[in-house]
Amino acid sequence: MFNKLIATGLTAIVTSGLITLISYISAVLDGIYDDNDVYFSVIDLFVIYTISSFPIILISGNLVDFFVKRIAPFFPVNRNIFLLKSTVYVVFGGMVALIFLLPNHEGNYTFSNFSFLLLALSISGLSAFFYFWISLQLKRRKSHIS
Repeated sequence: MFNKLIATGLTAIVTSGLITLISYISAVLDGIYDDNDVYFSVIDLFVIYTISSFPIILISGNLVDFFVKRIAPFFPVNRNIFLLKSTVYVVFGGMVALIFLLPNHEGNYTFSNFSFLLLALSISGLSAFFYFWISLQLKRRKSHIS
């Protein structure tokens, strides 16, 4: 369980950094930020994103871990299991993003919002893959130490 908390924390930090970087770049390109307020608002956004993404990544990561443990024994070939597991994690991450995004769209998604939806799905899939990869690396490190 401690390894899952570490993987969740690291994934939350990486994902929050990525989201903060993307929002900072888009705000600078749009000319929203003043030069004096940039650093304080970026640090605040990073902390808020990290704190708010941690429980989401923890709950969805545990759910997909449980799901993958139930599916993996049905496949006899062990060498392609990495691709299968990573695909399941990425798809599940996209589904979690859709669960959070679709109830809040008020029925008016247009093609101009399609880039935002694609970006949100990409970031959530990437975050799910980071969680999978970090937890896999922690498992390997734990097995090498034991």
